[in-house]
Amino acid sequence: MGSVVDVSREKAEWGFLWQQRGRWFAIRNDAESLIFQAGPAWWRLSNDVELRVTRGLFRRFELEQDGRTAFSLRYFFRGAAHAAIDPTYDAIDEEFDDFFLYVTEMWRHWKDKSMDTFLAA
Repeated sequence: MGSVVDVSREKAEWGFLWQQRGRWFAIRNDAESLIFQAGPAWWRLSNDVELRVTRGLFRRFELEQDGRTAFSLRYFFRGAAHAAIDPTYDAIDEEFDDFFLYVTEMWRHWKDKSMDTFLAA
């Protein structure tokens, strides 16, 4: 975990924010790497980081670094009711309703890419 980072618009060129039960979370970048942030705590995402979501009504998001759980959050899946009544509800809808699932799925595609991919204009 790093120290508090200035996340002003001038410092973070790209990112997404999410609020879950009054807490703020972000996936963003700086000149060095992608960053997952939970409040003031943050982790640089690199090849040794694994992200995981356990699905269900109550879900668990985990950030594992060097084989150890560095961050874990149990949360209620906001899209559960919608998923139960909408026959067209699919994986795209689920990722839209669940920031942590979105970050986890995207990290699978992003983790082996060069940081230059995210710094290119």
